[in-house]
Order: sequence, then C-alpha cells, then structure tokens
Amino acid sequence: MSIVSNLTKTLLHHKLAACITVLHEVRSFYYWDNVLKDQSELQLLIKTHSSLQEETLNTIKQLHPYKVPELLVLPIIDGDPNYLSWMRSILHKH
Repeated sequence: MSIVSNLTKTLLHHKLAACITVLHEVRSFYYWDNVLKDQSELQLLIKTHSSLQEETLNTIKQLHPYKVPELLVLPIIDGDPNYLSWMRSILHKH
C-alpha cells in the first residue's frame, strides 16, 4: 500500500480528517543536509478541526517516511455552512 493511501485511510478511519484532497505532481525545491533537492511530491490538503490538530500531526509523523515532513496548519476562517456542518458531523464521531 502506498504511503499516501495508508496515510489517508488511517486519518479518515480514525476520524482525524473529514476529507483529504491529493494534489498530484507538485515539485519542491529545498535544501536538506546542505544539498539542494529537486523532488516530485504529492501534497495533501487534510481538512480537520483544530481540536484534532495534535493527534493528526502526530499520526502523520508516525506514518510519513520523511524525518521532517512539511506540516502546515491553515485556519478555516469561513466557508459554505453546509460543508462546514458536514465536516463537523464527520469529525464529531471521533
């Protein structure tokens, strides 16, 4: 099973995410161990609630092959009420 499949299924199964969007074929440039890296990667947009942030990040760190995966938290300021209600209904079952 691929890392993406395992990660997404684990987060969804444990109700740590309501929805995960996979953005294919992103390209990252960064320095690691003083070497410039040019890496094709997949980026995940994981929609969850702030109360689940720590558990979600810890789960990703356990499953991710990188020593330091890119984990950024972006707050949901607003959105469609129906979508936000749906998210709450999924995550409330945690």
